[in-house]
Amino acid sequence: MDLDDIHDVDDYSDATLRAMIDRLERSTTEEQFIYRETELDEMWRLVDIRLIQAEGEERAALLVLKEAIMRAHDLVGMEGKPMDAARLLRALGR
Repeated sequence: MDLDDIHDVDDYSDATLRAMIDRLERSTTEEQFIYRETELDEMWRLVDIRLIQAEGEERAALLVLKEAIMRAHDLVGMEGKPMDAARLLRALGR
């Protein structure tokens, strides 16, 4: 998995989150941080789309996920802390 590429994010499944965490943990350059930020943007967009129809427990879980993605995005993109972003996503326990 090349860290110097933007990877497709097709969903926000456990497997996709684990892959994102792995890339965050291995990213070390500003360019790689931008790529991870872009990937998190897409994951956030997919969650946001699903929120339109989600109800009850699913909606509550998606709101937690969306907030975590937004914070991870800021950690890696604005603060340059990809390891903190990875820890935050891992803490979701999915």
